[in-house]
Amino acid sequence: MLFMESTPSSSMELTTELGSNYTLPEREHWKVVLDNVATVIMTCNTITLMLGMGSAIWVRDILTHMRRPIGAVIGMVGQFGVLPATGFAFSLMFGLRPYEALGVLMVSCSPGGSFSNFFTFWADGDLALSIMMTTCSSVVAFGGMPFNLWLYSQHWLAEDANSIKIPFISIVTSLVFITGPVVIGMIVRHYNESVASIITKVASLLGWLGFGAVFVIWLILYWEVFARATPLIYAASILMPITGFTLAYILAKISCQSHKICRTIGIETGSQNMPVALSVILLSFRDPVVKAQMIMFPTLYGLTLLMEVFVGICFYQLYKRKCAKPTDEEYPMAQTAKIEQGTNAEKETLKA
Repeated sequence: MLFMESTPSSSMELTTELGSNYTLPEREHWKVVLDNVATVIMTCNTITLMLGMGSAIWVRDILTHMRRPIGAVIGMVGQFGVLPATGFAFSLMFGLRPYEALGVLMVSCSPGGSFSNFFTFWADGDLALSIMMTTCSSVVAFGGMPFNLWLYSQHWLAEDANSIKIPFISIVTSLVFITGPVVIGMIVRHYNESVASIITKVASLLGWLGFGAVFVIWLILYWEVFARATPLIYAASILMPITGFTLAYILAKISCQSHKICRTIGIETGSQNMPVALSVILLSFRDPVVKAQMIMFPTLYGLTLLMEVFVGICFYQLYKRKCAKPTDEEYPMAQTAKIEQGTNAEKETLKA
C-alpha cells in the first residue's frame, strides 16, 4: 500500500522555496501497473497474515490482556508519547529540512502497523498482546495522531499546522483488516486446532514471500529515493525503528514486565503503519515537489524496517537454537500446576 501520486505527463524541473531542485520524470505506465501490483500484494498479505496470526491465539489470551491491560497501556504510552517525541528529536538533531522533518513526523505519529504482529510471532513475543495493541493504537490514533501532528509540526508549519488532514478512512480500513481476519482465525482455532495450525504455517510462509516481493518492487520503483536521500535521512530511517524498540522495551522493563512482554511492546512501538503516514502526506499537500521530499523518509523507513526486522529475527532464531536455555515462559504455569497436583501416574504421563 505504498504509493506515490502520479506526476505531470512530461518531465519538468521545479525549485522549492528551500532552494532544492528536483526533476520529476514522467510516470510510465509500467510503473503505475507495478505500483498497483505492490498494493494488491500488500493488502492480500495483510489479510492473510492476520488470519494466520488469529489462528495462532485463543480467545482467552485476548480476554486475559483485556482484564489486565497494563501491557497495552504501556504500549500506547510508547506509541503516542515516546515515539512522536523521538521523531521530533531526530528531526532537530539531524537538522532535516522542514518537509523532510514532516515526513519523519508522519511516520512517528502514526498508529502501529499490522505487520508488527507477524514480527512478534517470529520473535516469540506475546501475539495476543501484539494484536490487542495494534487494534488499540488504531482506535487511539483518532485522537492521538491529530494531537501529536498539531503539537510537533508547529515548529515548521506554524499557523498552517491545522491544514494537515488525518486519513480517518484509512485508519478504519486498517482496523477492519486487522480485526476481521483475526476474529475468523480465532473462531477456526476454537473449533479445530489442527486446521488453525496449518493456516498459521501457510500464512507465515506467504507472509515472507509477500515481504520479499514487495521489497523488490519498492527497490525497482523508488531507487531514485535512495539516490536523492542525504546521509542524515538515512541515519534517521535506520535509527527510528531501533530507537522505538529500545525505548519501549526499557519502558516496559521499568514497569516490571517479562522479557516476552517487553519484546512485544518494543516491536509494536517500532513498527508503524506506513499506509496511514503516506495517506496523510497525499491528502494534505498538493505540491509534487513537497510530496517528493516528504515521501522520502517513509519510503526509506519502510525498507530499512523490513531489513532490520529480517536480520533481527534471523539472529534471534539462531540464538534460540544454539545458545538459549528454556525459560519459565516456555512452560505455562497451568502445566506445572497439573504436574504438581496430579497423581504419580499422571505426573509420569505429563513428564513423558
